[in-house]
Amino acid sequence: MMNSKLFSIFCIFLIATLPSAHAFSVLGHELNAGWDDVAALGIGGLAVGAIAVTAGAPVLVAAGIGIGGAIAVDYAYRWATGKDVEESAAVTGAVKTNVTDEEYVNGSYVYEELAGYRQYSEESAAKDIAEIKDKLESGIGTYSFKTSGTLSDVSVSMKGPDKIYGFSAFPVQLKFDEALTGSESSYVKIESVKIYLVDSDGVKWNERTYSDDIKLQEESNDYPDAIEEYILNFTMKAPDPYIGKAKSQVTNAPNREILQELLGAEVKEFELVVEIDGYAKLYKEESGYKLDPITGLEVWKTWEEYDKTITIDTKITTLEAWDRIHNGVYYVDGADGSLPTKFVNEVTPIAYSSYANGATSNIIGRVWASPVHCYNSSAQYKFILVGQPGNLEPVPVTIEDDYRALVLKLRDDGVATIASETPGNFHDMAVHNGVTTSLNYLKDDSTEAFETYFIVIADVDDDIDSALPVWCIIQPRISVIDNVKYSLSEEFKEEILELLSDGSISDSDTERITEIIEISENSLKEKQYVAEIESEKYEDNEKARNAILNSLEDYEKAFEYYEKAKNTDDPEEVKVYTYLAGDIYEPAGDYWREAAEKYNLGLDDQGDALASNAEKLESLAAEYEPSLWFTAGSTISEWWDQFKSGFGIGDVPDTVLIIVVVIVLVCGAAIVIKVL
Repeated sequence: MMNSKLFSIFCIFLIATLPSAHAFSVLGHELNAGWDDVAALGIGGLAVGAIAVTAGAPVLVAAGIGIGGAIAVDYAYRWATGKDVEESAAVTGAVKTNVTDEEYVNGSYVYEELAGYRQYSEESAAKDIAEIKDKLESGIGTYSFKTSGTLSDVSVSMKGPDKIYGFSAFPVQLKFDEALTGSESSYVKIESVKIYLVDSDGVKWNERTYSDDIKLQEESNDYPDAIEEYILNFTMKAPDPYIGKAKSQVTNAPNREILQELLGAEVKEFELVVEIDGYAKLYKEESGYKLDPITGLEVWKTWEEYDKTITIDTKITTLEAWDRIHNGVYYVDGADGSLPTKFVNEVTPIAYSSYANGATSNIIGRVWASPVHCYNSSAQYKFILVGQPGNLEPVPVTIEDDYRALVLKLRDDGVATIASETPGNFHDMAVHNGVTTSLNYLKDDSTEAFETYFIVIADVDDDIDSALPVWCIIQPRISVIDNVKYSLSEEFKEEILELLSDGSISDSDTERITEIIEISENSLKEKQYVAEIESEKYEDNEKARNAILNSLEDYEKAFEYYEKAKNTDDPEEVKVYTYLAGDIYEPAGDYWREAAEKYNLGLDDQGDALASNAEKLESLAAEYEPSLWFTAGSTISEWWDQFKSGFGIGDVPDTVLIIVVVIVLVCGAAIVIKVL
């Protein structure tokens, strides 16, 4: 009884202290309160507190529960009706609510998002190469091995790279130490050292021989110039059945199948084998009395005499060389496909993502190119490559090359021909090298697509034996697109900005903006019609089918935003809506349509590159669109209005209905609690 009285006093206090219809703060969140908020807070607090009292809770606990209930009910009410936001474009819960004039005309934000990496400069190129080198840098470590045959009076150790990538040349260091015992005159002579690789199929590769005599002997007073240890360095190379094919792609007519084979080539497992031939000539010490020729007396003497010769015929096979070797395929991130044709006048190359393979520990590369790649035009390319002689230390080497940059035209008869090419060489690849060239994409009736490749053949020379040939291939993730025009031209956008420049929209402004949008819609309808016709030929290709459906969906969204732009008198909304239609959803639809074509041709990687750009644009659109929570709240508000209309109480204020519903709930809960 006492609890009920105290709670009644608390309720009177709560009602008396309810905020007026002005701004107030809940948990640091400022709200613009109205009488509906007052009702929601009051009824929520009374209802929840009453339930707590009825359940037998202490009055202070009930009061606390009442306050919490008041806040919770009001928050729920404001969320459901969409009130809990500022009355501006932010009412949607979008991350961005306006478009700058510069972005509206120039699309700088779109450019930055799609360019993805960085524009070319000497500094950025050097930084990129340094990052790749750091990932591929190798040191040298000791290799374990097994020995067969005869190895007498000499110990052998072997060192090699701790990491080696692809079909690369790499250093091997053999160290010979004399292990003689007994006579100082004994010595070991290594007459031949042969080293080669044996792959998992038992095939021998890259045999190299050192045939100069190596004499090892313990240093002593009688032999002050004796050599006790000797280090022999070799340059070896991973098994490479592809070197002939790689050379043919630089010197002969290119073959697309071979180029693709090179990009996916994998290194076979192998171990190193060293064969050592020579002998150990051993002397022994003898002691006894001998006649001294000077004194004529017998004296005790120690002398050396030949004992025996032991043949050295040893084979050493590594146990873990393969654990140090990795395939040479690597991927470098960057821009994909092509930027929209609206950026065709941008001339500064951007870094493109690319695939590479080959002698990755010896040669690395990066590709920059024009932002836009469209049919019947040319594109500027900058290929940056550098040799990595540091990965062959302690063996000093030089790396010299020949290269070929080429664009292949893929025809509808399945044949790939040269569309454009640039041959040349960098000479010494130990330094940062770059070649700038222009490659074109001239299209005819038989052309289906284009692909770009850069191939390098280089010789790694250690001045010990014949130079080892290595290769490198790079394919930038570029996809050539149609030279499409966009429905909302730059001139139209500049005109719209001029009409909106005074911050308001007059009737004449609305009329002209509507004319511009309708012209744009007519242009967009042509694209939509083409996409609908093309969709019929993609029925049997799921990826192409999905892409063309995405294209049609994005075109439809562009239409929706054009319609919104025609039906608003808010200047900022006109900008945002036409921006979303013309700069975001229409280009996204174009990307999906191009991707569908590439998928249908079996060029899935080019399709993926274009699809990736479409998704990036759709992500940009999401920054300007209503949040999921706002959309859900708006949906609930619509359902609530429909619910009221269905019962013929559409004109009854929400506040009254909330009070009635809460009272019913409170009474029902109280009855249930009493019964229990």
